[in-house]
Amino acid sequence: MNKLSLNIEKLGENYCRKNFIAPISETSDYILFLSLRDDELLRYNLRNKLKKDIKFKISTADEINNSLDEIYKNDLRSSIITDINSKYSDIETSDYDEEKEDSPAVRVLNLILSESIEKSASDIHIEPRFSNIRVRIRVDGSLEELFELPLSIFPHLVTRVKILSGLDISEKRLPQDGRFTFKFNDDDIDIRVATTPTGSGEKIVLRILDIQRISYTPEGIGLYGDNLDKVINLISQPSGLILICGPTSSGKTSTLYTILRKIQNKNINIMTIEDPIEYKIDGINQIEVNPNTGLSFEKGLKAILRMDPDKIMIGEIRNKDTAHIAISSSITGHLVLSTLHTESSPASIGRLVDMGIEPYLVSAGLIGVISQRLIRKLCPHCKEKIKNTNPILGSEYVYRAVGCSHCNSGYLGRIAVFEIMIVDSEIKEMITNKSSINKIKKVAIDKGMNTLSSEILKLIEVGETTFEEFYKNIHTVGEI
Repeated sequence: MNKLSLNIEKLGENYCRKNFIAPISETSDYILFLSLRDDELLRYNLRNKLKKDIKFKISTADEINNSLDEIYKNDLRSSIITDINSKYSDIETSDYDEEKEDSPAVRVLNLILSESIEKSASDIHIEPRFSNIRVRIRVDGSLEELFELPLSIFPHLVTRVKILSGLDISEKRLPQDGRFTFKFNDDDIDIRVATTPTGSGEKIVLRILDIQRISYTPEGIGLYGDNLDKVINLISQPSGLILICGPTSSGKTSTLYTILRKIQNKNINIMTIEDPIEYKIDGINQIEVNPNTGLSFEKGLKAILRMDPDKIMIGEIRNKDTAHIAISSSITGHLVLSTLHTESSPASIGRLVDMGIEPYLVSAGLIGVISQRLIRKLCPHCKEKIKNTNPILGSEYVYRAVGCSHCNSGYLGRIAVFEIMIVDSEIKEMITNKSSINKIKKVAIDKGMNTLSSEILKLIEVGETTFEEFYKNIHTVGEI
C-alpha cells in the first residue's frame, strides 16, 4: 500500500474533522481512512468526491485528530516556511504587501498565531537576531522555540503586526502597546501586542488572551476545599481590601476575573480600572487606562468613586497614590479587589507600608491576601519514580521529569497553588503595632494559613510535580 497521493485540499480539513475521518494511505483501487465508524453514507459521499473506492479502519477520535494535525498543519507549516526561505531569502527583497491576505508576512503571522494557539501558548516572542528571526512560545510557563525565519521578512512582519493593532508603523525608537483580534476556528481570540526596540531591532511579544481556554470558575482555576471556603468568606464581606499577589504569569488575573464573576449580581454596581482590559465581562463596568488621553489609574479611580460603586477592581496597585485610594475606598464601605507583586501573603503588608501607607490604614482596610503560583505538572505518561535524597521532604520516593511525545520536557499542564491569609483582629493589631512580617506570618500559619512552599511540597509528595518547580517558585531563604 502506498502513501497518499491525492490532493488533500480536495477533502478539506473542516470536512474531515466534522466527520472524524483521516486519509492514511491509498492504492490504485481505494483510499484507506481512519474513521470512528463504518458509515455507508459517508463512504458513498467520499467515493463521489474522490472518484475511488473507500475503506475504513475503525479508530479513536484522538488518533484521527492527531493524523489530521500531521496531514494539514505540518504540511501547511512546511509549505509556508519553505516558500519564504526559497523566495524571500534575499535581504534586499521588497516585494511585500502587508495588507494582502496571501502576502508572506500575513501568511507567516497567521501560521505563528495558529500554531501557538493550538499548542496552548500564553505568549509569543518574535525576536530579530543577527542572521535570522527566532520565534518562541511560552507553554506551561516555559519558553520553547517554534521555528526560525529569514531576517528579510522581519520588517514586513513588524509592519503587519502594527497595522493590525493600530500602532505607529514609523515609530521604531519607543515601546508601543496595542491589541487586535485573530479569527481561529470560528472563535475571536484577543491578542495583546507589545513592541520594544533592542540592539538587533524591534522585539514583538504577543499575549494570547483566549477566554474560551480558561474556565472562570473556582474549580477552573484550581480553587477548592478549605481555600475556596476562605475566599468565599472574604468576598462575602461588605467592605475591605482583598489583594491577589504573585509574580507575572502566576494566574492573578484569572483569579480576579473568577472572583468578579462570583460576586456579580444585578443588584450591585461593579466597576473596574484596568491596564489593559484583558477580558470583557458583560454586566461589569470596565474602564481602560489610556495615557494618551490622560486617563491614569488615579484619575480613573477617582471617577469610579463618583459612580456609586459597590465593588471595585483595580488591575494593579503600582504606587502610593493608587494604594492610598484603594485603602481609603475599602475603609469607606467598598469591597476592593486588586493585585500586588509580592512573594508571599504576609509580605504584601510590608509592600504597602514601603509604598508610604501608614500601618494603621493598612490595618483598617486590608481583610485578606491571596498569594498564588502556577506549578507545572509532571506528565503522567513519562514521569519516572526515583529515590528521594532531599531532606526537606520525608517521602522515600519522588518523581522526576523525563519527556515524551505527549508533553513539554516532562511536564503537561499547570496547577495553581494558593497561600490565603485572613487578616483578622489579632493580625490587624500586629500591623498597627508594626510587628515584623515574620511574626505576622507565624501567627497566620498558626491560624491555618498553608504556605506556598508547603502546598508545593504536598504536590511533590503525591507525584504531581518536582523539586525543580519548588526551587523555581519559592524563595527558600528563611522559608523552609
